Amino acid sequence: MPRVFHIVYVGSLDPQSNSFRRFKTLQQLGHRVVGLDIDPIIMHTPFSSIHYRLNIGPGIFRLNKLVRKIVCDEKPDLLFVDNKSYLTGRTLQFLKSKLPGMKLANLVTDDPTGHSKSAWRLSIKTAPFFNIHFVQRKVNISELMAVGAQKVSICHRSFDPAYHRRMTLNDLDYQKYHCKVGFVGTHEDVRESYIAELIKAGIPVFVTGNDWPNKKHWDTIKPYYRGPSTYGEEYIKIINGMDIALHFLRHGNRDEQDSRTFEIPACGAFMLAEDSPLHRQLFEQGKEAVFFNSKEELLDKVKYYLANPEERQSIADAGMKRCHDSGYTHEGRLIQVMKEIAEA
Repeated sequence: MPRVFHIVYVGSLDPQSNSFRRFKTLQQLGHRVVGLDIDPIIMHTPFSSIHYRLNIGPGIFRLNKLVRKIVCDEKPDLLFVDNKSYLTGRTLQFLKSKLPGMKLANLVTDDPTGHSKSAWRLSIKTAPFFNIHFVQRKVNISELMAVGAQKVSICHRSFDPAYHRRMTLNDLDYQKYHCKVGFVGTHEDVRESYIAELIKAGIPVFVTGNDWPNKKHWDTIKPYYRGPSTYGEEYIKIINGMDIALHFLRHGNRDEQDSRTFEIPACGAFMLAEDSPLHRQLFEQGKEAVFFNSKEELLDKVKYYLANPEERQSIADAGMKRCHDSGYTHEGRLIQVMKEIAEA
């Protein structure tokens, strides 16, 4: 029988966040979970930029003080840090001395050993204190081990079946959200150049996400820009409104998969995604999703699948089924995570 943990969970508890959904999933799995929301302490303050980019400032001090108090009061079996750790070595050393049997785990959804090293300063410095880290990409394993991490495992992104789901849009929502081709995501130069090429070739691509205005191809993309990132039910409606949902990996994060790798097909949408070896392991090419490697290939496949709606629908259905059958849910991922923590 799986071990039931008493957990202090440190991370974003914004109800729209995947971190919050992981927190709730751990509770649903039967663990006793006490949450500490970092957002009002780290992100929603006048010092949020230096907290995030340099890991210094009053919020860092306050968070560490709160973690010490909550852990000492709760006496948990596990301190679970979701994504970036703002905890200091002094705090972790203190907690280990008070509760030597408590395990420390860090589930990282970003790229802690990539280009933004100052923003991950504390995570790197304190890596040896954690019993186990969970990361998104193989390269993170060797890089974290090189700075003293005890154990590092892969845990890919996931989706919440109660939230990421297929829905039938009513007439008003259909008029608002339907498009033949769409993209949801933050601006990156590669994404912009691919989308601009499609638009110039006569394929309107409707874009939702941050940091798009006034970039290199803004004049081309502007007529199809729907606005900054959205969350909640509107996000699900946007995906459900796309005949073809484009998906680009984030090169700055060295991504091989990300959250939308699973969220798009889980919503029953047809995913036309940037190719990667991992994408091909997760979904069968041409049957559960479709992948591209160049602007020319993307344009050809957009034209083909717009002209073949029945085949497009069949692939979308199979992709959604694969998400559920292969355990790409938060629950499926966290069952494995907790098993590995118990063994660490």
